[in-house]
Amino acid sequence: MDQCWKCGHAMTVIKSEPYRYSEGGLDNIFLYGIVQSRCLDCGEEVVTIPNIKGLHLAIARNFVCKEEMLTGDEARFLRKELRLKSKEMAASLSMKPETYSRWENEKQGVSSTCDKELRLMYILNATEEEGRVLHKNIRGMMTAMAVRPVSEPKRIELSAADWLVPIAQPIFGVDLCR
Repeated sequence: MDQCWKCGHAMTVIKSEPYRYSEGGLDNIFLYGIVQSRCLDCGEEVVTIPNIKGLHLAIARNFVCKEEMLTGDEARFLRKELRLKSKEMAASLSMKPETYSRWENEKQGVSSTCDKELRLMYILNATEEEGRVLHKNIRGMMTAMAVRPVSEPKRIELSAADWLVPIAQPIFGVDLCR
């Protein structure tokens, strides 16, 4: 960008400074090697970030692969990448919406199981979006599973076709898990 859209003065290109990427709702993400322009007159800044989808995938990969529990901001980022409302995410994780909200707002921690389930949901969703489908509707499947206590073990009947024939993708899904 040659001229400032705000005041019309010349913009200066900056490449040496990292850019603090707060647009994703996080304050600890710094990007290197992107084009930044700053107006020396009014201070207006313009940043060009190519491939936002790839950037968000890289951010999420860092969260999913870290050894520490997810922070509330990280959980919120993953939920938003999954395009879920907090009530939908709470249902998918079999927790009360209030509990999930307190997790995102960092007023309460959650179990490592819920943390891992959120990471798994993101991994499976990202895989599906990239075209490598190993499942179908993972959110629906996780919402539907393990919602009632066991009353009596049910009999499972499998024909030879259920296990001898090669499995066609997807192997998992709400319809396939009933």
